[in-house]
Amino acid sequence: MDPPDESAAADLRGDGAGEEDLDGGGGSVELQALVPYSARDAPMDPDGDLDLTRTQPPPVTIAPRSSRSRTAAVTATKNVAFVEESGATDGSIDDATKRKKMILLLMSTLFVALVGAVLGKHSAVELEQEIEEGEQEEVFHVHSHVDHTDGETKIHTHIIDLEGYHPTTLVNASDYVLPGTEDAPPLSAAMGRPYTPILNHFQFRDPTSSYAKQWGYFDFEDPDQKWDGKMRPQPNFKDFPNRDVPNSEFPEDAWQRSDQYMKAFLTEAKLLVNRSIEAVYAEYGVGISQDGSITLTEEQWINRAKFAPLLVKETVRQGGGGSWTTKQSMEGSARRLIHHIMTGDTFKLVLGGHSAAAGHGAGFNQSYIIEAGHVLEPVFAHLGVEFRSYNFAQGGMGTIQQSLAGMDLRGKETDWIMWDSKMTERPGYLNNFFLRQALISGNRSPVLMGDGVDLTGFHDVAGASVAAQGNGWIPVTVSEEQVKEVPWAAQYLQCAPGATANCPGHAYTAGCWVEREDFKPQARQEPIVGGQASWHPGNRVHKRRGRMIALIILQTLDYALDKWETVAAEGGGYPIAEEHWHVTDYYKSIREKAKEVGGCFGNNWRIGQKRHLLEEEQADEDDPYHRNLDGEDDFWPPRLCNLPLQGRSLWGPRHNPVETSLLSIMRPNQMGDIDPLIKTNAYMSPPCYSPPDRPAPWTVPPETEPFAPLIGGSRRLTVDEDGQHQHQLRSQVDESPTPGEATKVDSAVEGNRQVPILRNYVAKRVLAEGDAVEEDAKKSEAADKDAIVPGLGLQVHWGRPGVCDGSSHSWCDKVCSSACLMGGAQDNRGMVCFDGLSGWLVFDVKNVKHGFIGARMEPWHKDTDVSITAGWTEVNNGGRGNYDKHGRERELHEEYQHQMEMKGIERMKEEIEKDIKFVEDNGNSANTTRRLGGGQSCGFAGDYTFQWAINGEIVSWSQAEFCKHFTRLNYNVDVLKFMDDESKTGEFELAMRMTNVGRGKVMCITHLYW
Repeated sequence: MDPPDESAAADLRGDGAGEEDLDGGGGSVELQALVPYSARDAPMDPDGDLDLTRTQPPPVTIAPRSSRSRTAAVTATKNVAFVEESGATDGSIDDATKRKKMILLLMSTLFVALVGAVLGKHSAVELEQEIEEGEQEEVFHVHSHVDHTDGETKIHTHIIDLEGYHPTTLVNASDYVLPGTEDAPPLSAAMGRPYTPILNHFQFRDPTSSYAKQWGYFDFEDPDQKWDGKMRPQPNFKDFPNRDVPNSEFPEDAWQRSDQYMKAFLTEAKLLVNRSIEAVYAEYGVGISQDGSITLTEEQWINRAKFAPLLVKETVRQGGGGSWTTKQSMEGSARRLIHHIMTGDTFKLVLGGHSAAAGHGAGFNQSYIIEAGHVLEPVFAHLGVEFRSYNFAQGGMGTIQQSLAGMDLRGKETDWIMWDSKMTERPGYLNNFFLRQALISGNRSPVLMGDGVDLTGFHDVAGASVAAQGNGWIPVTVSEEQVKEVPWAAQYLQCAPGATANCPGHAYTAGCWVEREDFKPQARQEPIVGGQASWHPGNRVHKRRGRMIALIILQTLDYALDKWETVAAEGGGYPIAEEHWHVTDYYKSIREKAKEVGGCFGNNWRIGQKRHLLEEEQADEDDPYHRNLDGEDDFWPPRLCNLPLQGRSLWGPRHNPVETSLLSIMRPNQMGDIDPLIKTNAYMSPPCYSPPDRPAPWTVPPETEPFAPLIGGSRRLTVDEDGQHQHQLRSQVDESPTPGEATKVDSAVEGNRQVPILRNYVAKRVLAEGDAVEEDAKKSEAADKDAIVPGLGLQVHWGRPGVCDGSSHSWCDKVCSSACLMGGAQDNRGMVCFDGLSGWLVFDVKNVKHGFIGARMEPWHKDTDVSITAGWTEVNNGGRGNYDKHGRERELHEEYQHQMEMKGIERMKEEIEKDIKFVEDNGNSANTTRRLGGGQSCGFAGDYTFQWAINGEIVSWSQAEFCKHFTRLNYNVDVLKFMDDESKTGEFELAMRMTNVGRGKVMCITHLYW
């Protein structure tokens, strides 16, 4: 075929209807829209009906798949373009020249890809067949599931016995048990949500998936019949740092040593990745299925090349639009991925950001990082890797309140992390701090991504892997009639200029409920998820962006699998040499060099702004980030930039929420309780119904459309058709056994996983009415009034009930009163509050390594936030607290506290929404005046005394003195410094309380850092 004509060239340039920027961060490529996918272009299914399925493809391959030439200036391989360094690309070149070079680069890349596509339009299908027919035949005889008779490709089902591969026990994300919560109900925050672990390459195999016939499936079995249905022996990975097992430690029959196993496994793994990439492409109309039933038009081949190209550059600053990474990053990521597959490690994708990133308006499980996880999780599961995506974004906030805890709140085993908070954290040193802490504070040094972030220093100086997500071609919507022919995932996503269709009217389609026969909500469910705002993308945009991120990881995984195979061929077989897959030295090198990267607080100014009462009404336009500051005593030290920090919090979502909560380091009171209201608190509350939710029509397309999460994984939907595996948890909880009884673990099937309905209960000491209260009270009354003993009037506000760990496997805020049970919001602002009658709040801070302790504090709360002391007239209620209440009085007290807790949760949600409007809309929305909730006060009018102590040495501050030390780091991030002495290390007791104010003044703590 001849090269594209002038109209096609205009299409390549992006003339005409351009694509709007969907907040991709890596820059978008403006390209013309696709002509509607017409009936004559669509393949027919076996029944003669129109088949509108379109799957995503691996980019077009020019060189043979096994060779992957790097010699050309631009080599398009599976839509991955390796770009050689060819001169300066920095600011020394004027903008016009840059634009010309970028256009030429784009046109050359797409032209080469187009020529390759035209030379063999069926190359993607032939690639699948080549791998199946060639590489598999070299390995072992397999019951072929590809039939090419009659010029037609058919995929046949190949069944093997999987019984010996299924795990027999469930695991939890954390083994930590908060003292006093041993008898917590199932699926409460305290109990967590157990799941089936991933132990091998076979347990999720499903050749009966509805997509398997057209798209294929992970058709892998152990080639050695001796191990049929049995798991091969493995070394004890936990005996070695980062699971870096020496090759000599792999048992003789370990799969990592077997050439037959590895060749067959890598063959199916590459088909799996290829199929998953094609599935994403097909969702937007330009993908090719494994059976060859989809034929693309010439125009679709052009648009396919523009859909999601990934540039692999020499340097970060090298030109090029769209998604990109670097050669250094590909090599580092390949090492990480090979390691994780070889050792059965986990892979965690993490996001920090503001409300738009959190999915407000779109729904948590439709937020883009979770959407990326929907595609990637089943792919990694087939490879023996437990993949999780986590969304730790928080509405109305930035990320520094999380970053100051290092990676404790985000997960120390993070592999890939993204910052998306430019609306709330404009100064570059804030995103620098976020990414820097990700590299130095966890157990791994993750791949870095950021929306508009300069990653150069981390890449060039520290040697970290980096990537950026851009935007490619998207089918446009023109009219209400034409949109019916647009792929489901792209409908109303982008309207063409002059379109008569109403794209904004279809931006938010995520609902709150899907009917099910085993449970009916008590509250009327809203039609759509709340939180719509001009700066909050709808769920269609989130899905598209999530798919683009998933493609970057899939294309990187594809490269890793190829490298694994190549290294083995060149280096003497399997396992490949340790230098190619061990990660300990790799992580260590990045951690050490990251401290040399510039751009953090210590390179320009001190952390924070000194707070004075006279500054309360200072105008925003004064730019608080560049003020001249006096004195340094109260500023947080710039050395924090390069310290691996730790922390605990009650804000969420957060990783392993119970283990990382403030309660995990709080000292119990004299009655043995960490929380005096432990029975009525939200972390002990069960959900109203059990998982999973029904597949939602705003998430899962019609059966005629491709759906990447199910195609890549070849798995069923999360609910069997007959719905027999759905269980209503409420009835189970009502019949729960008494504490101390051993309880059978019943389980509900979720996809191919089992979720327990009940877990074993462990007996807990339950305080009998009046049990030892009088004796303890007498001891307390006789004690020194200043003795640092945990008080009886501390109020814990946990926030949203349920398992709110930031993942799609959470089961968060499923309360019976909810009007949006499937909204999934996890923004949470818990705290521990105390007033003048509460007594001491005491923390045991362990493993202090760098002589620093600080906290985020909120001194503006009302007495309703410490309802536990209602009716008290003296500290600790005379040493009795509320423990002497019994009978009906105790019941009424517990009911009252539960009601106050629920009201507090509603106030928290309102506060989050107000903060979102204020800080993310630049104060332009109605009712966004500066508020106390934004941290604009050091406390209400009138004096108070705030006391704190380190290892018993008490310091007292008046309100004025408190305000003098109160330091602002960012909007609504106001902190106190309790220790700043590099010579102090070890374990410390930190205590605090209010005095001289009764119930009139309330102090709360949300985060503790050290």
